[in-house]
Amino acid sequence: MDAIKLASTYFFGTEDYISSNSMIATVTFKRRIDPEKLLSSYRSLILDNPLLQAKRVEQFEKDTFVWGRFSQEELEYFLEAEMVKLSQYFTEKEVLAQYSPTNAKLPFRIFPINEYTMIFSMNHAVANGLSLVFWIKRWLEYYSGEPEAEPEKKAVECATFRGRLLRMKKRVFAFLWMPIFAIGFMSRLMGKAASANGTVDLSYGRRPEKGGSYVKKAYCFSKEETGDILQRCRSKKMTLTEYICYLTTQGLLNHAPEKRRVFVSMPMDLQVLLNYSPETMHGNYVASLPMQFFQAGNLEKQVKSAFKWFKRGVPHALSLFFASFSNSYRKYKQQCLELCLKTMPERFPLWNFSITLSNLGIISYPIIEEWVDTIYFSIKNQSLLLTTSTLSGRLMMEVSVLESLYDSEEVFGLFDRILSVEYLLNGHSPVK
Repeated sequence: MDAIKLASTYFFGTEDYISSNSMIATVTFKRRIDPEKLLSSYRSLILDNPLLQAKRVEQFEKDTFVWGRFSQEELEYFLEAEMVKLSQYFTEKEVLAQYSPTNAKLPFRIFPINEYTMIFSMNHAVANGLSLVFWIKRWLEYYSGEPEAEPEKKAVECATFRGRLLRMKKRVFAFLWMPIFAIGFMSRLMGKAASANGTVDLSYGRRPEKGGSYVKKAYCFSKEETGDILQRCRSKKMTLTEYICYLTTQGLLNHAPEKRRVFVSMPMDLQVLLNYSPETMHGNYVASLPMQFFQAGNLEKQVKSAFKWFKRGVPHALSLFFASFSNSYRKYKQQCLELCLKTMPERFPLWNFSITLSNLGIISYPIIEEWVDTIYFSIKNQSLLLTTSTLSGRLMMEVSVLESLYDSEEVFGLFDRILSVEYLLNGHSPVK
């Protein structure tokens, strides 16, 4: 199966059990959002962009699926329902509790919370996090009446023969590095005598229940605080993503000192390898790297060493490797469902993640910087999730957990300490 389709199929297999398939962006604007302009801009955005009319079409005779489009009648039906919804305010709790299976609603939706705050929802099978940011940007262009921005010079250059050759070279090297990564991963797993019970698991082996609600908590830092944090990263010769991973892992190990291993899932956007278009190409263009860190040894060196595999493109090579063994759409959906029924210890050694860390990077669209005060990202899943982004020089993070699997009070209390300014500026300070 195609690796991008494989990533989408995961959500098709698990959405009904977890009652989730969509990314969430909670956005607070600097200006009041006019209800009438919201209605007209949303309708125009959907009608003008075929990707936002995406419909999964299952081809059972070929044991696969393709992306199609809703018919005109279906589209008008869904738009009418969205117009009603856009005319009222919801509480954040009400929005987080909502779930619609793929094809039951439009893939991109907006929920007004008040005059200044809205939640944007996008089906994760159709797009990834950076694509969600792109569509928020496009909606703002419709809402404000500003013309679509000119394509960046970088995107034009990537379309050249030289750009394609460079990406192909990176993909080849990724495959060459993949077996070295796999051998090292397994040798460390066995050499450290890692076990399911020895891995930090804040769900404490709870059995996942069907559905359930999830909660989230946001953390925002001023420009001055963000600047100090970035200076701290530079002093340790780390990127912000590496530094957050380092501090989070350290905090988890300090929180559970009897455990020996923290297992991290880190998504990688595939733009650098595939040059996909969020406007026209369906799919979740993300590949994740499994990273394990151990109580024994220099944690800072472990983190720096692990992140080298991102630069080598190994996450994409791994996704293609696993996709080559998943030829059946129906079978893979069932495998994903069976996986989400297991406890975290039962998923050892490859799927019992302690945490998922996702950094959407610097959001630099001028129109978003002009209109948006804060933006936070989350998704309802079975892993403890920490998302990070930077907007207008300010670092913004959000922690989210499934309430039936995690003690939210314990998790938020832990991250109140890990994500405190004092701790972020002093990575060697223990989390008590």
